[in-house]
Amino acid sequence: MNNKRIIIVGPTCSGKTFLRKRFEERGFTFDISYTTRKPREGEVNGVHYHFVSENEFKYKIEKNYFKEYITYAGSYYGTGEYEWNKCDCFIMETDGVKKISKEERKKCFIIYLNTPLKVRKERLKKERKWNKKEINKRVKQDKIKFKDFNDYDLLITNANF
Repeated sequence: MNNKRIIIVGPTCSGKTFLRKRFEERGFTFDISYTTRKPREGEVNGVHYHFVSENEFKYKIEKNYFKEYITYAGSYYGTGEYEWNKCDCFIMETDGVKKISKEERKKCFIIYLNTPLKVRKERLKKERKWNKKEINKRVKQDKIKFKDFNDYDLLITNANF
């Protein structure tokens, strides 16, 4: 690890996983984040996330295990310190990005995927099988989270992304 990192940030269903796969195909290593949310269909523990209980997550917080962690949509998400030091690429939330020190930020390249809302809504409906109420709730949360987000190096707004 050369201590330079790529961080992908974006609202729900903006293409973060798609971009992650492209980087991995070219040999970049991604961390496996920790979360207390339940696995979605097809997700595998230790591959997509480390799925842990809320008690286990809180224990890790007490032991300073995480480089950064946040609460989003009622679940905890975090990047382990070990993974931060070992990997090239990360998917983070805006609040996680804010926890990166100024010195470390100089060694990070942040890509903000801001795929059009219409495209994201269609993906939530088709890929996650969410209903209109669930979609609108998440869109509202994302709108708040990304309202003043400007700590990025590259903005991608491509609808075909």
